[in-house]
Amino acid sequence: VKNLGIAFRELSIEGPFASYLQVLQPEFHNLPEDVTEQNLQSRIRGMLLMALSNKLGYIVLSPGNKSELAMGYSTLYGDTCGGLGVISDLTKMQVYELARWINRDGEIIPKNILTKAPTAEL
Repeated sequence: VKNLGIAFRELSIEGPFASYLQVLQPEFHNLPEDVTEQNLQSRIRGMLLMALSNKLGYIVLSPGNKSELAMGYSTLYGDTCGGLGVISDLTKMQVYELARWINRDGEIIPKNILTKAPTAEL
């Protein structure tokens, strides 16, 4: 956002996440945390983004790429939400190639984005 000089909003998901965990606690019966809670965070993020989209007339760009979608490594109603999948026809390798091309004249996409291991955790 800083490299592009565009505005951004930061919304906390802590409150909704805690509320969902409280509602689900009787069903989870104190089971250990796993990818379920990570996916829940992604779904809350997607819900908030879609609410902003509806209210303010924005469009949410779905972050899933062809590799993730083909392998099922995306969170339904989280990573898959959005009105336009700008990289959904690109494999993960092509996404990284595109990022390097975008950065050919200077860092637009931060290096840590390109070296960070993928995870459902926010």
